[in-house]
Amino acid sequence: MDLVGVAGVLAYKQMPAEVLEPLMQLLNWLLWFVLMGCLAWLIVSAGKLWLTFKGDLAMNDASHGVLMSLLGAAVASTASGIALAFLPG
Repeated sequence: MDLVGVAGVLAYKQMPAEVLEPLMQLLNWLLWFVLMGCLAWLIVSAGKLWLTFKGDLAMNDASHGVLMSLLGAAVASTASGIALAFLPG
């Protein structure tokens, strides 16, 4: 394979706007859905944690839920940034 053949294999075309626009809309809706799920999980876990600390000062799965909801929101936000880097807007 010569240099022109290698360049042809490595080159790629931009996605057309009629394909890219619905894909970006889908990614935006997916990100909002994930972030709303993380927010709901955070609220429920924080309530459980408050009830646990109010009754007795024992740690339970509520603190794990709070941490995981925050971690999930961070991962979703980071994934959207990575997707936007690869999909031209």
